[in-house]
Amino acid sequence: MNLQIVIWVLSPFIVILLLYIILMLYKSYLRILTKIKTPNGVSALEQIELGGLKQWIFIRGTDQKNPVMIFLHGGPGEPALGMSSSRKLDAELIKHLTVVHWDQRGAGKSYNSDIPVQTMTLDRLVEDLNELIDYLRDRFKLQKVFIVGHSGGTTIGIKTAYKYPEKIHAYVGVAQIINDYEGERISYDFIVEEAEKSGDVKKLKKIKAIGLPPYDTPKKYFEKSRLIGRYGGFVHSNTLKQIGSVFFSYLTSPEYTFLEGVRTMRGKGLHFTMMAMYDELKTINFSEEIKSIKVPIYFFAGKYDMITPTILVKNYFNSLDAENGKYLFLFENSAHFLIKEEREKYQDLLINTVLRENLPFKTID
Repeated sequence: MNLQIVIWVLSPFIVILLLYIILMLYKSYLRILTKIKTPNGVSALEQIELGGLKQWIFIRGTDQKNPVMIFLHGGPGEPALGMSSSRKLDAELIKHLTVVHWDQRGAGKSYNSDIPVQTMTLDRLVEDLNELIDYLRDRFKLQKVFIVGHSGGTTIGIKTAYKYPEKIHAYVGVAQIINDYEGERISYDFIVEEAEKSGDVKKLKKIKAIGLPPYDTPKKYFEKSRLIGRYGGFVHSNTLKQIGSVFFSYLTSPEYTFLEGVRTMRGKGLHFTMMAMYDELKTINFSEEIKSIKVPIYFFAGKYDMITPTILVKNYFNSLDAENGKYLFLFENSAHFLIKEEREKYQDLLINTVLRENLPFKTID
């Protein structure tokens, strides 16, 4: 066989192999760069059973005597455990907190095609979280933990804080979901207005074809969300670069195998979760369901957020009866992904406000 033909046939495989090697080397570099070196530190990727299903958690902290914070990823079905950037985003937090990332039922490493669809409910996720809280309380000998939920994670976060306040120091809702229908309506009006202002007739026609909410399936929801992202309602600055880095990070995560990274980047768990839970999610209205709460509650909201519109968070904050305090912090230079857009402010508030205001911590004898 002609040598040139052989090279032509093999070249795509050689390129793929080289990219794979580069990816593995980068993962090793990240592990070394973010290694916990303190004597009492912890960095553990674990599979545990929650609600009868094997699920994955990732625990990191420089001192296991620090209080525990569980981070609830969004979507639902869009994990943070596998984001390689989470190692960097948590860099300051892990000096003061033991941070636990959890790939929820149906998401990331916790996804598999055999999960019974009927178990994909908010109540089941709340109970999964409650079991995780008990596991961590027992492991680290603590009475309470902190809960931080982002976007879709705020649905199970606030419900758990409401149902099990005795186990939670404080709840932080980042880009808190309040009323799904109202949020969808406000965000639809936003993209219509932005398209009209830009004079983009083609885009406006596409938006009109999506139509007003509610939507029967997640398909139009995803279409609308992509347009919100293009108009700065997901990330306020460097929109495409920021969104791209979020999804690409699944491939570079040391916690994910190559196939897990590809599967997650392609949205396998996200689409499975959304299809299974969509009918329930679109009926969410915490303005009616949760009118009072016993734990200290904090809301972090991006000024330009149009995925979970900040106006709804403000209105809910004003009406909520919170006997142990409620606090609203506006992130002036962010949209939905304020954790990354204003990382320093996000971490500073968690450490110097949420953490300090809820000391001292009691351990179990």
